[in-house]
Amino acid sequence: MRKKIKRQIRMKSHTRKIVSRQESKIQKEQPLQVGKGLDVGTAFIFAAEKIGNEVVFRIERDAFFEIPFSDHIKEIFERDGVKYIRSGDQFYVVGNGALRFANLFQRNVRRPLEQGIISPKEKDALPIIKLLIESAVGSRHQAGETVYYSVPAKPIDADFDVLYHQRIIEGFLSGLGYAPKPINEGLAVVFSELAEENFTGLAFSFGGGMVNVCLANLSIPILSFSIARAGDWIDKQVAYAINEPISTVTSWKESYLDLDKRENLSRMEQALSIYYDILLDYVVGHLKTELEKSAVHLERPLTVVVSGGTAKPTGFLKRFQEALQRFQLPIELGEIRLASQPLHSVTKGALIAAIVDESKKQQKE
Repeated sequence: MRKKIKRQIRMKSHTRKIVSRQESKIQKEQPLQVGKGLDVGTAFIFAAEKIGNEVVFRIERDAFFEIPFSDHIKEIFERDGVKYIRSGDQFYVVGNGALRFANLFQRNVRRPLEQGIISPKEKDALPIIKLLIESAVGSRHQAGETVYYSVPAKPIDADFDVLYHQRIIEGFLSGLGYAPKPINEGLAVVFSELAEENFTGLAFSFGGGMVNVCLANLSIPILSFSIARAGDWIDKQVAYAINEPISTVTSWKESYLDLDKRENLSRMEQALSIYYDILLDYVVGHLKTELEKSAVHLERPLTVVVSGGTAKPTGFLKRFQEALQRFQLPIELGEIRLASQPLHSVTKGALIAAIVDESKKQQKE
């Protein structure tokens, strides 16, 4: 299996982002590879498929915003391609448009997912998630096409279960005619980023709602857990500290944050800097505890790879390395690097697993 996965990785030479459901020229001209990957994250939903030699991504923001219904607004939405759901006398703007409207009205978006799973606080979460998944994953190429979808590991600092979330996503994908299979989020990063290390190393996925951690040896998970704090937690703490809407903090962080900057900071920069450091210490502290409990013994230094949207700001990797140095871990670390495409690592790993499964199907036939 490891050799097959390596072959699939070598074939991916170019990556292209697709942010709408509209078919692109490349999709019409290039042969499609059966099998898809889906990353159901708290902040974004990413889907990936292989077309020719390219991996093509579709991206949807996990967010919605409530607006009173009117025929005039409906015409504008349909003209501009704004995704929405109508419920009675309300519109729910979903995806990227939700954040735009929230910033316009100086309010916060609502999230159908929270801390990596379907939000129990949002009664309207299910139809929103269904629409976003349908938009991201698109139509199947054949009946029973395999799609691997990410699921978080069991959290070690929160008391909730991921099975309900997993079954709901599975049901949505089955309803679209896919053959859905779950994949641990951290293991997906291992598949995506650690082929040259024989799928052996320590992978981190710093998402919006959770941080997923997976220590794998030859693609076999030895230690896997999640932490129920991540990018959303930072945004909420910063918003409270400086009295700004969460949506404003999120937009600023995604557009401007530079963690290499240490002096002459604005209030926003200072608060983000402080809470990034707090989060990293929290994650590495829990990692140390879990490693000590598991008594993992390794013969060589472990490669560490970091992915996820929360890890994307300039300077994140340096801050993470500093956090690792503050704690005496019971294992030896080798190279510490950022994933080649931090936002897409989980999706790529899920896609690789799906393509390998589809190739096995073809061999049996």
